[in-house]
Amino acid sequence: MRQLEYDLRLAKTIKTLREGKHYKQICIANALNLTQATYSKIEKGEISITPGQLKIIANELEISSIKILQIVESKFLNDSEIIHNLEINYELKRIIEILNRNNLS
Repeated sequence: MRQLEYDLRLAKTIKTLREGKHYKQICIANALNLTQATYSKIEKGEISITPGQLKIIANELEISSIKILQIVESKFLNDSEIIHNLEINYELKRIIEILNRNNLS
């Protein structure tokens, strides 16, 4: 998957999860110390999400960042299937654990 396509899928997934919880963009933006306009660019895929931002977004949406990435990796990206497709594969979990260890050190 090309990087741009991945970023767009991540942005769409986060937007769908946020809308599913009926949260306003400003709520997530405040948690990230961003303006609503800047956060909107994240959801449009115009600005890439950092691992730290993903962790904050996941916390605000009450879901793990692993599950968000897992959804992005899945084949199902329509709004109804996105929430239900949470099966994680071993390699993705291993990569995320390594990333988390590197971010904590």
